[in-house]
Amino acid sequence: MEKYYEIFEQIYESPTISLHDISTNVGLSRNTVSEYVKEMYATGIMVGPQIRMKPSPDYKEYVYLMDFSDPFQVFTGLKEFPHVVYHAMALGDWTTMVITDRLLDLSQLVGFHNMVYQGVRGYSYTPKPEYITWDESFTKVDKEMAEFAPEPSEHKDRQLNSLDWGEDEWKLFRAFKYKMRKTVTPTLKKIKVRYEGYSKWMEDLKDNCTVHTGFYPEGFQNYMSYCFLFYTEYESLVKSLFSLFPTTSFIMEVDSQLMVFTSMPSSEVARELFCLIYSMKAESIMKRFNQAVALFYCQH
Repeated sequence: MEKYYEIFEQIYESPTISLHDISTNVGLSRNTVSEYVKEMYATGIMVGPQIRMKPSPDYKEYVYLMDFSDPFQVFTGLKEFPHVVYHAMALGDWTTMVITDRLLDLSQLVGFHNMVYQGVRGYSYTPKPEYITWDESFTKVDKEMAEFAPEPSEHKDRQLNSLDWGEDEWKLFRAFKYKMRKTVTPTLKKIKVRYEGYSKWMEDLKDNCTVHTGFYPEGFQNYMSYCFLFYTEYESLVKSLFSLFPTTSFIMEVDSQLMVFTSMPSSEVARELFCLIYSMKAESIMKRFNQAVALFYCQH
């Protein structure tokens, strides 16, 4: 597993790094690295690299957390819904999460009860997890919590880059969105985009997108995904705490709130997680929170 993590680190830091360069950096043969990477994808140990859009004056995504009387019916119906880029069914303070690339009135859907939260999606983050045990991770969490010193609000206004994409750039985004390391030449041939266009798009990618690679030692499908919406002024601390786990947490800004998706392997570890959440609230790291467990999700 340690070699798996070392390979993950290489791809996390450089998403399109070649197998040859990985083999040189981790001290394994290219063939061994190739087999390990295949195994990591097949078992869900590594997910990505995937691409997410940054907000811009020309492009925004909208997050909706809602309660429906029949969430499974809604989940099924949203699979072909226009302008939906992601949706999930959950159990908790909301039953349905939807992300769209256009502002929609989803309260018109059948069985709608209430809107738990609605906001504009900001930047997304996947802090690199540590190669440690869960016990070791919570020890580190406790230490960081003990050293917490409240400071004034750290939220900052960002200068958003304009998005000057044409048809080819959107073709490239859709083609590589969930599998950035797919073979380039056949993909470009399929979507009919020239290599020069791909090269320019890659050069500018980090101006317009964030890149995310996840590590899940037991395989992503073997974890329960806990989702939290934190009303907090301590963005950096929350990101830091959730980077101390052995699994990747996905963190997303929604207006001035933080939405965190974190993967837990067992009820025992989940109890430790909820103890952490209530400690964060007791220490006024957050004013309040909403939470749910993700049951199914669909990426469009």
